[in-house]
Amino acid sequence: MKAGSGNRIRRALTPVGRWLSREERRELNALAAYSGLVHQAFHAMPFRPSVYPAVMVESKWEEASVLRPTESPSRREYDNAVHHYGHDILLKRAANLPLVGKPLPFMLEHGVNYSEESCFEDPQPWVKSYLCMGPNRAERLRDRYGANGIAVGPYINYAKPVIESSQLAALKRRLGKVLLVIPVHTVAHVKRNWSASEMIRLIIDHCRSANIDTVIWQSYWKDPPPQGLPREWILACNGHVSNPWFLDCQKTLLELSDQMLTFTLGSHLGYALALGKNVLMARVEVEQDLSAASTIWQHRYSHEWKRREQLMTELGVSAHTHQLHSLDRTRAMDCLNPYFGFDQKKDAEDLANALRGRA
Repeated sequence: MKAGSGNRIRRALTPVGRWLSREERRELNALAAYSGLVHQAFHAMPFRPSVYPAVMVESKWEEASVLRPTESPSRREYDNAVHHYGHDILLKRAANLPLVGKPLPFMLEHGVNYSEESCFEDPQPWVKSYLCMGPNRAERLRDRYGANGIAVGPYINYAKPVIESSQLAALKRRLGKVLLVIPVHTVAHVKRNWSASEMIRLIIDHCRSANIDTVIWQSYWKDPPPQGLPREWILACNGHVSNPWFLDCQKTLLELSDQMLTFTLGSHLGYALALGKNVLMARVEVEQDLSAASTIWQHRYSHEWKRREQLMTELGVSAHTHQLHSLDRTRAMDCLNPYFGFDQKKDAEDLANALRGRA
């Protein structure tokens, strides 16, 4: 009788198992496909590391426009947003966990927010741990939402360059002294406009005075490069946010660079500091179009932008657009540590416990 019941249960569960394994195969195939896309972009010569911003939907490449602004085609975890920039893959790999398998009870902040009014996705009832980078954000998650906020430090610390170390060193020798430029970019429901001509002039002047050999201009997938870039500058793009190797690409670009230039306090600023890069900042006028955002998101975005402006002042970045400011590394890391947690990197066991909701 027991044997008969067991057989019936197995027969009933077999279609479910086949469906689950199909889903796992699909996600593993997607990871491999994106890996190929990244490999082509970063290994082709001359060096033009621009990953095409396509997304893989149902095992087919599609234009990114098929997705809503915050949607991901991945189905690896319960929460859609943990797939952005491949954070789930990055952290599971560092924790020695299967990249595709049973979903885990975690959510995460997939970037940095400085304002107390800002947030990413609200914790869901099933969440046992909510990961973020810095202690300030972990405390906010605990106090405001009652979530198990866990600071794990800059996500870039868990990334790996997509080029093997000896090849990376050889490429660095060919490129010489490299300046990586990361301008402000568009985000979901927010269009940001700014004039590139003054920034280009500043960069050209800096390259002459600092003996820069190579400029890499990194664009976000939604924003085409501005007009007027010198032809010898290298254009880079890490592809769509659904690229699971996005931060591996970012670490590669940062490792190749001697300096990073930006005029916004995005996640890339903390990543550059975490990797010991010299950071230049400029303050340019940016126009934010919030008309497509809901009222609550307009409130959050406007408060976040004001807080970033305040922090730039604390970092000593002048409000004038006709100069570049070299950040004092110690001062910058002290100021930004609450948001990035530069000393918070987890070992594999602790990170695995956090992802499993056991921390």
